Amino acid sequence: MSSVNGASATRGRETLGDNLKFGLKCGVSALALSLVFGASALAQTAAAGGKTTEDTVDEVVVTSIRQSLKSSQQLKQSSDIIGDSITAEDIGALPDRSVTEALQRVPGVSINRFAAGVDPDHFSTEGSGVVVRGLNFVRSELNGRDTFTANNGRILSFADVPSELMGGVDVFKSPSADMIEGGISGTVNLRTRLPFDTNKRLLSMSAEASYGDMVKKWKPTYSFLYSDRFDTSIGEVGILASFVNSELASRSDAVQVSNFGCRTNLGSTAGDCGNGTKGVWFPRGAAFRSTTNERERQGQAGAIQWRSNDGTMQAAFQYLRSKSTVNWTEHAVEIATDNVTSNGDSRPADGTTFSFDEDGVFTNGVITGSTGWRADQNGSDPRTPINGLQSNNVRRDERTTNTTTDYGFNFKWTPNDHWGVLFDAQHVDSKVDAISMGLWGSTFQNAAITLHGNDLPDVLFSAPSSGTTVSNCTPFNNNCPSYARGTHASLSDPYNNFWRSAMDHIEQSEGTEDAIKIDVEYKFNNDTWLDSIKGGARWSERDQTTRFSAYSWGVLSEIWGSGGPVWMDDPINGSPTTAGGANSTRFVEAYAFDNFMRGKTGVPTGADPRLFFSQNLIDNYGSVSQFALSVGDEWRDRLAGGCPQNWVPLAMRCNVIAGTPFRPQEINPVNEETKSAYLMARFKGETGDYKVSGNLGLRYTKTDRVAEGYLAYPLAASLPTEADCANVPAGQTPSPFCQLAPNVRAASRLWANGALVPNTAKSSFEYWLPSFNVKVMAPHGLQYRLGVSKTVTPPDIGLTRNFYNLTLNTNADGITNGVPSGNVPVGNPYLKPTQATNIDASVEWYFAPVGSLTFAAFWKELTDVAYNRTSRLPFTNNGVTFDVVITQPGNSDVKATVKGFEVGYQQFYDFLPKPLDGFGINANYSYIESSGVPQSTLSATDPDVAAGRITTVDTSKLPLQGLSKHNVNFAAIYEKGPISARLAYNWRSDFLLTVRDVIVPYAPIMNEATGQLDGSFFYTVNPKTKIGVQAVNLLNETTRTTQVLNSNLLKTGRSWFMNDRRYTFVLRASF
Repeated sequence: MSSVNGASATRGRETLGDNLKFGLKCGVSALALSLVFGASALAQTAAAGGKTTEDTVDEVVVTSIRQSLKSSQQLKQSSDIIGDSITAEDIGALPDRSVTEALQRVPGVSINRFAAGVDPDHFSTEGSGVVVRGLNFVRSELNGRDTFTANNGRILSFADVPSELMGGVDVFKSPSADMIEGGISGTVNLRTRLPFDTNKRLLSMSAEASYGDMVKKWKPTYSFLYSDRFDTSIGEVGILASFVNSELASRSDAVQVSNFGCRTNLGSTAGDCGNGTKGVWFPRGAAFRSTTNERERQGQAGAIQWRSNDGTMQAAFQYLRSKSTVNWTEHAVEIATDNVTSNGDSRPADGTTFSFDEDGVFTNGVITGSTGWRADQNGSDPRTPINGLQSNNVRRDERTTNTTTDYGFNFKWTPNDHWGVLFDAQHVDSKVDAISMGLWGSTFQNAAITLHGNDLPDVLFSAPSSGTTVSNCTPFNNNCPSYARGTHASLSDPYNNFWRSAMDHIEQSEGTEDAIKIDVEYKFNNDTWLDSIKGGARWSERDQTTRFSAYSWGVLSEIWGSGGPVWMDDPINGSPTTAGGANSTRFVEAYAFDNFMRGKTGVPTGADPRLFFSQNLIDNYGSVSQFALSVGDEWRDRLAGGCPQNWVPLAMRCNVIAGTPFRPQEINPVNEETKSAYLMARFKGETGDYKVSGNLGLRYTKTDRVAEGYLAYPLAASLPTEADCANVPAGQTPSPFCQLAPNVRAASRLWANGALVPNTAKSSFEYWLPSFNVKVMAPHGLQYRLGVSKTVTPPDIGLTRNFYNLTLNTNADGITNGVPSGNVPVGNPYLKPTQATNIDASVEWYFAPVGSLTFAAFWKELTDVAYNRTSRLPFTNNGVTFDVVITQPGNSDVKATVKGFEVGYQQFYDFLPKPLDGFGINANYSYIESSGVPQSTLSATDPDVAAGRITTVDTSKLPLQGLSKHNVNFAAIYEKGPISARLAYNWRSDFLLTVRDVIVPYAPIMNEATGQLDGSFFYTVNPKTKIGVQAVNLLNETTRTTQVLNSNLLKTGRSWFMNDRRYTFVLRASF
């Protein structure tokens, strides 16, 4: 109960893909069955050899893969709830290069390899978001306590935590009442080491050197750990300190085909455009990009433990600080599809032919377009071509630093065999500092595109052509432009490039959390089924302030207006009417995209490099901003109506808070105070040969939320003045706003007066959450589990922000019956948590110390899932009222289900003859499906999503975002004597990356099936020293995305990404 206040482009090929998936599912099921019947014999054979083999291995390599799997299996087997664990027995020994990558090996867990789902143009080589059992309702913990990153989400960014600090990672999938609420799909608990984890002094060191074969850079990682225990007069004391500094350089390349649209004017009707319309699916261009990343993670961890002499009292203090800085630089050449669309759309180049497949989807041809308005520059600089797709040469730099500091203390008192008391306190401090800037140059070109199904496409950009242009016209004139001709034939010539636009963005968010909990447990005698009664209470308060500016894109110059654009060879002095100044060639460099896609496809620019701004935009933010301002000032006056009409840095926008880059509505404080209590009974007993144990409990939780913000009205400076409406240049059409009645124009300017109205929203949510878990241990290592529970997950912090950033849409699509209306993306401080009823069951067979076969099934019914909803409301300001379409997160009233199963198997084949007895396998498979879960289309930072600009595809036919039906992990292991080796393959089937792409407006984008092979080899030089090598992406996997074209889920290729193979050479020593 609760209470609330206040792949291919053809369907034929899709059918083949479905058959392949079905075959894979059957094959995995057959493998599981064969393991069931085959593992019994293997277990018996292994048991016949006695314990000697296992003991010998443990003595030779104490910190081996075998030992880590053994520890993980013991944790899973002994746990009261359903879950999985990864352990690292020595420093830096997590099986992957990051916590995120390690989590993908856990059954039912998958990761995303894009920096943000709604922006599928930026690849993440180390992985980003974590999805458990098909849902992102994940809770993060550090040593059993709440932890988070102060971005717009709610959980920790796992990629920011150095794996070298971890002793292990637990994924809990069925909760008990004593666990903190919040993880519908699962709880991920990161465990750091404690001094009492080992019974002696430990000094460990690790040094690594990593190399990416595309970025061609070496980067170091080094770590240190010291732990010791002492007997003193007041009891035993342990201390631990560890430090890690990890650096990584990587590169990813991509080639893309942009924005397929259904066209009815190209002479073919093979395609289904929807609504009974026939045509063909034709792209608006192409793009390619190369991105280099440099990441540095620093971590420090410390712990002090104490145990009294009589063993009745224990205390521990734990500290962790993680700081991750990621710098990336991108060079991209992309067709400006927005301008292509507005200027009559793309079309076949004159004299060329096109190919389409049986579904009417483009496969081959040369694309061009009209360049649009040119009259302003006619007669003065006849340079802009008549034909050609406007394209951008974009340099973008971004730096993000996430810092999380966690302090934890607990004290446990067990005065006798019956009573136990635990006190726990925590403080978390998290900060996010991010700055991003992009600078756009612009050219015109044609695009020759040939698609090869799933394989890499061929794309070649070339100078635009016109079938009516005389090649040697003299002089150049409006009908015979000088663009890319004569002595200026190259597109790397500044003569053919102009400065188009700039964009910047800054985030400076911070959050703190304090928490206290007390648990009391009473244990009964062993002569009863009731083992113990446990109860407790927890209080926490989280304060978070999000300072998140808009991605402030603005024009520097364009081909329309003010006599044409500012070309890179033009003199610039910051005045549109005064001649003189130096040109900007000193700020540009030719970028050739060396070794693009490892040579698997040609560089789309061929042998003609493109020009980009030459300096790092973040390191030189001040001087770059001044240069961009001078370009805009050269093109036209900076201000219109008192506010900038060109791009200006964030801090120079109208209505910013003095001394900051933020407007008031871009700063959103949220406070949440949560009080919870629980009561839980543990039981255990025996019935014949069966041992039964479990828990039954009830948890109560109440959250009070306070969100402060503003209702912000727009500025009239964004509207044309009466003078603008009266003086329309010859040959141009008045803007839709100027065509409104005079009284409506006047009312619009009164309403848009930039007023800010402060607002405070308060809400409260409370829930009763029952849970039941039972485990039955049968003879011969068999074990059965059942868990039934109710859980909740609160919404992301960014979705609960209290802001109303109103706008007035004076374009044609925003005007109805002669009156403009507004649209506004808003947060929802009254957004409720999502609820779920869960049933989990498992059958587990443990037949050897490192040997198990497990099957787990789950079913979840979800309610109150957050999604985007719209409503039309009147807003009155300054005596004037306009309707505004409000788009905000809301809670769905639809019940949805997610269900699936997981199969896991691991074993070392000790029964094989030497040296084959060192082989082992660790494998798992997950199947997940959903029904009725609403596509949220939510993004706390994407105004297009929040404004309701969504795809025209029927999203109910799409799979749940982020959910792969099939997930497979397979690791082949060899470990014997001093040798320890592993090959690990991870594969997931296709999944919906985003319901709507921010670049291709607003198409759903699928991430097609992808897999990655990683490996490691270690050699134990002596009991204290290991050397080894680890490799990532051995098969040079190409990650492919597709665009969903229509509600029949017809697809065609969108992007092909390729990233480094990474090699890491490792030295580890323990004393």
